[in-house]
Amino acid sequence: MNFLNNLNITPTQQITSIEIVLNLLLAFILGILVAYVYRITNRNKAISQSFVITMVILSMVVALVMMVIGNSIARAFSLVGALSIIRFRTVVKDNRDIAFVFFALAAGMGAGIGNYSIAIFGVATILILLLLLDFIHFGSQPKGVYLLRFQLIPTDADTSAFQQIFDRFLTSFSRLSVKTVRMGQYIEHSYLIRLKRDVTDQELISHLTTIEGMDRITLIADESEAEM
Repeated sequence: MNFLNNLNITPTQQITSIEIVLNLLLAFILGILVAYVYRITNRNKAISQSFVITMVILSMVVALVMMVIGNSIARAFSLVGALSIIRFRTVVKDNRDIAFVFFALAAGMGAGIGNYSIAIFGVATILILLLLLDFIHFGSQPKGVYLLRFQLIPTDADTSAFQQIFDRFLTSFSRLSVKTVRMGQYIEHSYLIRLKRDVTDQELISHLTTIEGMDRITLIADESEAEM
């Protein structure tokens, strides 16, 4: 019984109506900034409008949740139990998207507890650093690096058929895998390649298509692909 009584040993902090509105407005602004930087750093990808709006909503909802919990441990455990019944059907595929979701949650938490200095300066610092990483293209693949896949009818000279094209248009290439497809009628080759500076991806594909028995050429770079 003493343990249960100690759960509410700290009285719940009373928040005025003005503070509630200010906390939610700050969470909204911070959520907008996080979503905006997310769009900037993902400008070369298809972005879901629902996901962007969800980050703004999460920031405000978490701020409200933090005000509801206050200093009550019992409320915190009750809220965790209530939220555990929620199931999300959308699968987040990109790890960076998960990081931005946590970022929006942290912004909402800072605004919800009324710690404006941490919320504002913390979010601002992280956003500036994220924009800096995007500006310098941190962690991006070197230009001209592709994953090449193609299917070829097996012949005695199938390797030499595209070897000459590789030597002409590529600075380097390494074989990743070779396997049979379509009941053994074709052999699928996978290579990690790097194009020469004056060579375009379309030029490489157009020359590969001239090989007799060539089919389904796929060139993949930076999570986008062009297929013939």
